[in-house]
Amino acid sequence: MIYHITCLLGTARRISNSGLKKKSLNTEGAFAAFIVASLSLATSWRNGITLLSFYWTSSKLTRVGSKIKGKLEEGVTEGGERGSSQVFACSLIAVICACVRRVLVGKDGALLIGGDVVSSSLSLALFGDQLTLAYVAFFACCAGDTWASELGILSKSLPRLITKPWKSVPPGTNGGMSLVGTMASAAGGTLMGIIHGLFVPGGIASILPFISSSITPSQFAREIVILSFVGFMGGLGGSLIDSFLGATIQATYYDDETKRIAKRGDGYATKQISGFGFLSNEMVNVVSTALSALIAALLAKPILSWI
Repeated sequence: MIYHITCLLGTARRISNSGLKKKSLNTEGAFAAFIVASLSLATSWRNGITLLSFYWTSSKLTRVGSKIKGKLEEGVTEGGERGSSQVFACSLIAVICACVRRVLVGKDGALLIGGDVVSSSLSLALFGDQLTLAYVAFFACCAGDTWASELGILSKSLPRLITKPWKSVPPGTNGGMSLVGTMASAAGGTLMGIIHGLFVPGGIASILPFISSSITPSQFAREIVILSFVGFMGGLGGSLIDSFLGATIQATYYDDETKRIAKRGDGYATKQISGFGFLSNEMVNVVSTALSALIAALLAKPILSWI
């Protein structure tokens, strides 16, 4: 037990320190990353792997074309240097879902409703599956939004405003969508689902000869298919929700002098080109990811019955 806790905390510490050294996290962000990584890894190793996969891919994509992004959007740095608010916005709700599942349902495992698995307590099993799907949909939405933002801004064609698809907007505009960004959002979400399915406890062991496993190969395949589907829908759908919120209740400013997206509209050459400043970028992320997780949880039973 002590060895397990030591490994868990050591892994979380190495992750946060790595982000700090690579400047993908500032000091507060590194501390926040240590907390959410520790909690996720404590609930199950695959929860931790999914969370870390999101942060690893995000930090890598942030560096792609960073010089070009800096010319298109104010405040872009090579590493990203995410703070605690960004870390918690892109993890806290999912971590809470994982903790609740661990306490009320038990150890992480394959989806219990449908397929070949029979549970003695269907209501508790469904609740556990709902939290698993919510966890995947949350990070699928986060990955979808991040991948779309980091790669879509590099598209050679101008994005279209989601609320006015006939209108082209500058790259980096909140609510702007491009084909590259849309495809990236679906790919990012699907990857989160695949990873969560691949690392289900006993999954890989089930297809290896002469090794006993708690699940069968068919259950392992079903896990990957369902979570990939949820990841795809969470990435694409979550990105659409985030874009709609960004175009309506999040303001975007453009500096005519520097010809790039500005953080605030306090310069004489800066003008507001879309949305209203009701929510910050972090709050838009919280709302879109929360809605994605909630929708996945509410649709868990028909999805599990269908596949």
